[in-house]
Amino acid sequence: MKLKFLNILIYSVLSLFSLSSKNKVENVKVDKNSVSVIFFGAVGDGITNDSDSFEKAIAYCIKYGKTLYVPRTNASYKLSKTIRVHLSSHDKIKIISNQAVIMPEIINSSSAYKLTAFVENVFLSIGRNMNSIDEFENLEELNDTSIDISGLVFDGINEKHTEQFSSYKQTIYVGAQLIAQSVKISNCEFRNIQGYGLRIHEVSVSEILNCKFINVGGRGYTAFVNGSDYDAFGDAIYHAKVNKNAVITIADCIFKGKKQKNKRSRSALTFEFSLFPYKINLENLDIEGYAKCLHVEETAVTLFKIENVKMKDFNFGIANVLNDKTVMYLDNCIMKVGFSDGNDAGDALAFLNYKSTAKIYVNKSILDFNGRHNAYQSAVGLINVKNSIINGNNTNFFFADGSTSFSQCKFINFGGAQMSFMSLNPKNSYLIEDSIFEGVLVSDIKSFNVELKIKSNK
Repeated sequence: MKLKFLNILIYSVLSLFSLSSKNKVENVKVDKNSVSVIFFGAVGDGITNDSDSFEKAIAYCIKYGKTLYVPRTNASYKLSKTIRVHLSSHDKIKIISNQAVIMPEIINSSSAYKLTAFVENVFLSIGRNMNSIDEFENLEELNDTSIDISGLVFDGINEKHTEQFSSYKQTIYVGAQLIAQSVKISNCEFRNIQGYGLRIHEVSVSEILNCKFINVGGRGYTAFVNGSDYDAFGDAIYHAKVNKNAVITIADCIFKGKKQKNKRSRSALTFEFSLFPYKINLENLDIEGYAKCLHVEETAVTLFKIENVKMKDFNFGIANVLNDKTVMYLDNCIMKVGFSDGNDAGDALAFLNYKSTAKIYVNKSILDFNGRHNAYQSAVGLINVKNSIINGNNTNFFFADGSTSFSQCKFINFGGAQMSFMSLNPKNSYLIEDSIFEGVLVSDIKSFNVELKIKSNK
């Protein structure tokens, strides 16, 4: 028995250093406080069930304050059940890897919280039990808890992907579900997952850095929800029940939604069910292939700083729903508005406020409209656009139903024979000042049922 234990220990130590040096992956610091998952029996050959080994390894590292190292292998770590580990007050877990691949074939699932009505198979679930999406309970369990994961790849390629949902008995998947006071996910990749990439609940500090979400999402259809429902699931990153004064940072990430039967995935970034004020920083993001790039649906007072974010191939770039106190500042962003995928009513929109008075401010950005000719383009909640380019691509779309000021902007091929501004509420107004028009005369800019003022323009 001692000899067997010694052999395992030697193999574990060798894996820590030989694998990390062989693969030459940066930012993986393996030291004497690190323990390899191989020490607990994991193999990573794509055949052996490594589920129990991962559970034991994570629980051990929490108990003894160790960092868990998951070395990359030539194959992948196979999971046949959810890796479910409970966190109590003051518990912390740090997991590092050099791009090791976790490739589940889940047949037994357990999670901290079931969000949807569908069968949910979760790959990795860490955190305290959560009983309700609507109420905060047992908050003392969250005290001083943290989850830090870097360098892992979650690949759902072996899971069954359903093209069309006809029953709640069908299965969706979740890459990781995390409930802790502090969560940090860095240099990870989530790919080929129908359901959710990341779900994070009741967090005070959330950092998601330099991650990729490729072919992640989907868009639920079931005849059992309002006759037909195309909004049941399918988010790359989902935050819910965020704690008071929380700070969420998502930076340097790539999002490419999963497309099925011409349906884009539901949402790249979703924030729901929060009650208390908090802040969100979105920086250097590239988002495409989602019905909504950003979806906010909650009563919390939220402040968004959105910088260097590219959005394209969407139905709605930013969707504010049932929220009245959100404020968003966009700087150096690019929004390419094309065509709707046909699964939402109306045209594709850069901004959608549905029963919401959220406010949006745009600076040094590009709004590129290249969808249907004479298309409605909601300006509800769009307060001010400064130092930006509005490219109409000769589509003669029209801004509607908002009160917006444009200053020091460049309008390219914007306007034409049809109206460019309108409103169902004649009390709304549009102001354009100190701006430049290219490809159309200022006299060609027309309005209907709304006040339009154009000052000091060329």
